[in-house]
This record gives sequence, C-alpha cells and structure tokens, in this order.
Amino acid sequence: MATQIQSLYPLSTSTYLPHTSPAMDELINKYSLFTTTSAPSALLNKRRNPFQRFIDRVQLEYYRYEVTFGLYVMTPSEKWAANTIVLTVLILLLWALVLYFPSLLYVKLSRLMWLLTGRSGQEAGTMLGILDKYGNPETPTSIAEQATAS
Repeated sequence: MATQIQSLYPLSTSTYLPHTSPAMDELINKYSLFTTTSAPSALLNKRRNPFQRFIDRVQLEYYRYEVTFGLYVMTPSEKWAANTIVLTVLILLLWALVLYFPSLLYVKLSRLMWLLTGRSGQEAGTMLGILDKYGNPETPTSIAEQATAS
C-alpha cells in the first residue's frame, strides 16, 4: 500500500497557468526555483548598455524604497508629499555636510595634531606650512584684500 507523492509545484508553469501572458511566463521561468535552465537563452543574448543598466538599477532601488517604507500603498499625492519630505531632509543633510564639515574637520585635525605633537593645532599647522595661506587671519585670502594690503 504505497502512497504516491505529488509535487505542489509543477515544472512547467505555462501548463499550470494558461491565462498568463508570455512576459509573465518568462519572468516566472526566469525566477522560478524549479526550472531546468538557469536563464532563458533569449535573455542571455540580449545585452544592455551601461546607461540602460543604470536606469534599471535606479528603478529597482526606487521600487525597494517604495516597498520598504510603504509608499506603494499611498495615493500619488501622498507619495509626492512623502517623497518631498524625504528629499528635503536629504538636501538639508547634504547642505549641512558641505557647510559645516570642513570646519569640523579642521577642528578635529587640530586636536589630533595636539595629541600627536603636544602643541596646538595652529602652531603645528604653522610649523608644517599648512596654515600659511588659509589658517592665519592676518594674511589676506581674497584678491580684493591682497590689493588693499599692497
């Protein structure tokens, strides 16, 4: 009295789902675990240029962003508002990075110089010639200041 085990997943999806389109069959065959070939030969022969691959990658990342943060269930106006908020925050972070990071980096490097040499960062920078033009407030840095100084 042997029982026969049948698979729940058929090997051929086109016989299981006759109402699907050929494009859907191609995607199912491409990403299915139960296919005999790893990729259809039509997809292997089709090479995409780097610009198209970049566009595909951007679209894939936007899709992942939508799915991860739940934007795919929003209406277009809600999506626009949420994307505007995210874009505004990212632009403000980039602006703060460009505006404040150089001075923060200078302070941290001067403290590192103090730790390494025992002198203040301005003294060590002057010794190394780093602050001759930019760090010394007595030296004129702009062309107008140079013209008025001479």
